[in-house]
Amino acid sequence: MPVTVIAPNARAFLLQLTIILTWILLYEAADILAYSPHASLWYPPAALSFAALTLFGWRALPAIFIACVLISLRHIELYHPADSVPYLQALYPSLAHSLSYLCGALGLRTLVIRQHLRYTGIVVSFLILAAVAALAAALSGVWSLQWAGLLSDSERSAIWLGWWLGDLVAILSLTPLLFLLLDKLNGAQSVVRIGRLVPAIPGKWRDYAFKLSLALIAICCSMLLAQQIRQLEITFLIFFLILPAMWLVYTESVWRSFSGLALISLAIVVLMRVLQVTDYAAVYQFTIAMISASMLYGSAVPLLHATNQQLKQSLTIDPLTGILSRQAFIEQAELVMGRAGRRNTKLCLTVLDLDHFKRVNDVLGHQVGDQVLQQVCRKLQTQLRQQDLLGRFGGDELMLLLPETNAVEAALLCERLRQSIEKLQIKVIDQQVTASFGICEQQPNESFNQLFARADKTLLQAKQRGRNRIEIIAADDFATL
Repeated sequence: MPVTVIAPNARAFLLQLTIILTWILLYEAADILAYSPHASLWYPPAALSFAALTLFGWRALPAIFIACVLISLRHIELYHPADSVPYLQALYPSLAHSLSYLCGALGLRTLVIRQHLRYTGIVVSFLILAAVAALAAALSGVWSLQWAGLLSDSERSAIWLGWWLGDLVAILSLTPLLFLLLDKLNGAQSVVRIGRLVPAIPGKWRDYAFKLSLALIAICCSMLLAQQIRQLEITFLIFFLILPAMWLVYTESVWRSFSGLALISLAIVVLMRVLQVTDYAAVYQFTIAMISASMLYGSAVPLLHATNQQLKQSLTIDPLTGILSRQAFIEQAELVMGRAGRRNTKLCLTVLDLDHFKRVNDVLGHQVGDQVLQQVCRKLQTQLRQQDLLGRFGGDELMLLLPETNAVEAALLCERLRQSIEKLQIKVIDQQVTASFGICEQQPNESFNQLFARADKTLLQAKQRGRNRIEIIAADDFATL
């Protein structure tokens, strides 16, 4: 199937066009939801500006500026058709918006690229820089409108706070999702890969829908009560939204969490307009900001859990071979040995290593030696039973615990393993790979260290007797297979 390759110039043009069109669509949505001139409970274009400028830096600035200019010119034609407003002065609001968010976004972008901060530090930086950038955009925006003759002094003083809060609420609630969407769609062009900072957590969509439904039900109930009773105290019931919101973010992937955050904020904005509870706009803006900040902080919990799981796995699994690490093998072996002692069942420990493996490392290099060891371990894993344990003691020395197995049965199993190693065809070397085995049967009240010491001594016996062989010790007597 032929693959279409988009030229870099075409890709850059598509990125600019996508940002412009999306910015204008989001502006139209904000205009519908505006509760006073130049101020909306929720101003999505600010979120897109901050996200695009953070991910793409200066490359996103032309698209943001052009979108702002187009909207400014349209605004003049719609609301000030009879006024003589120079178009050059009408560009001031576009510059104010673009440059304010560019400064904040470049600050966050620098912190992420240079990896000065961990995820929680990035969240704190995002909250601070978003607030500062939104404040700068609001103040410079109202001043630019006044300089352009589109606002009076009294209007400027009246709307700057609502402007700031509208921008800030949108950035906090929508920018996280926009980060992920832009990162997913244009990852090849973005230097900042936000999606890689957080892990993906699998889960059932039904569970996610249930948690999100609880959040939406809490919003509907609290806002309906506020509409009916019309008392400020009743509006604070919406703060109980924090319970399903945090449940969602603690247990779902970052994609679902940030999608849920966007839907929660959208529901609040739409219901405020539909139910005509605009008198409580400040309460709902504070609610969205609080929920957004809490969910952003809360998204670090799944990250911490995933990090702990990775750390646990790194301590349990040997990173080179994929078998049990030394400590994990010993811990599990001690449990199995204790159970075998209580049940009075047989158990054998086998220690094996590859013959002349040091020569492979010295002559062909450690990378080749690593490949040989990996292939041997994969082969052994396919030959073992479900209850058997395979671990790496160190270097090329491996440990094999065989529960419910006596010395003779262990010898037969290890002989099959020896033959399978001997028959391995490894492309990176042109010589046969062989292994020596030392098998010991567990004695009553014997600890792992004691059993391992005997098995290791038995392995040494096998190497001294010519290698590529198996030595067994049972009831303190040596036997050779």
